[in-house]
Amino acid sequence: MKNPWMSAAFSVGFALSTFSQSDSVSLKDLEIPDAPGFMLLDKTPTTIQTPTSSKAFVLSALNAINENGGIPKNYAVDLTPFWFFRHPQMTAYKYAGYDIEKNRQLIFNQLQKVSVSFAYVTGYDSLTVKDVSNLAIGLRANIIHVRSQRDIADLKAANNLLVDQLKSEQNRLTAFIGDILLSVTDPVLYDLKVRQFYAEEAAKKTTQKSAIADILKRHALFSVDGAIAYSGFFLDNQFSDSHFGRFGGWLTMHVSKVLDPKQQRENYLNIYAIGRYLSDGTQRNDFAPGEYLQQNFIDAGGKLEFEFRQLSIGYEYLYRANLSNQDYTYRSSGLIKYRVSENLFLTGAFGRNFGTENNLISLLGLNWGLSAGTEKAMIR
Repeated sequence: MKNPWMSAAFSVGFALSTFSQSDSVSLKDLEIPDAPGFMLLDKTPTTIQTPTSSKAFVLSALNAINENGGIPKNYAVDLTPFWFFRHPQMTAYKYAGYDIEKNRQLIFNQLQKVSVSFAYVTGYDSLTVKDVSNLAIGLRANIIHVRSQRDIADLKAANNLLVDQLKSEQNRLTAFIGDILLSVTDPVLYDLKVRQFYAEEAAKKTTQKSAIADILKRHALFSVDGAIAYSGFFLDNQFSDSHFGRFGGWLTMHVSKVLDPKQQRENYLNIYAIGRYLSDGTQRNDFAPGEYLQQNFIDAGGKLEFEFRQLSIGYEYLYRANLSNQDYTYRSSGLIKYRVSENLFLTGAFGRNFGTENNLISLLGLNWGLSAGTEKAMIR
């Protein structure tokens, strides 16, 4: 005769067979940046961006508002190879750059999420009356990423709460069912209770995982971003008529302050500083027709930005010094960025660009990001 106690134990065990003391959090709201290639060519609404982890795939479309009927004609793609592979050992702590065992931050943790970008920008050379096609490639990485102690403490509390729920699930299921023999005496009621229990647990987990995801997407207290890019240009779409365009490398520092820590969705004051070296071979040589000058520049400047949930408003200023002839110019512009959805941003700018000719900035950009499906952090 079958032992009813063994049958009951087997039934409870079977109900928990799909249970594991781990779960995962989807890493949403990753950054959708402009490509370094666009930034190298001074073709972005902003030349200074938040150093952070970007989505697996980003498509950018850009156009001057008064050109081409408003239809974008400049495009770029940005890829983050890290997210094209699964990372089963990735936890919320590892993503945040925190070593829970040694109780210290890993400030260089984001370096592994380097992104590579390709950009295509069209133009027109008024001297040769030829179309100009620019092709650029760039790399970008978050070098230093320091989170606030408040964020670390909040992450520990939220993570521990979910882990405790996972670990105690078996005991709470047994208590919820009440009668250990219910699976034998009334299988229908037993199945109903098990389903009800897991439905309630799923709702709790969703809330707690959302809390962890919200903490992980908070801005770093301090971060440093590095990028390099190279471009070449072609006249009249002729591969044989190719020329060196630009090469640049730059560092961006970012300090972020929460305006009101009590708000559920945080608003920020962002302060940026940038330093950039630029070698430019796109300027025509007035003394040698058909040839181009190569000039070297140093850019330095900063940006002040207020970020309110879906809307960001800012102002940036960059000073550019010509190392060859001690000349200088500057870029000054107002910026606006609107988050249409998790995967879509609209950006715009109006102001003065570098140089003395055709230096009006009136840009409208569209940035669209896609996930690879591997942007997850395990909860253990």
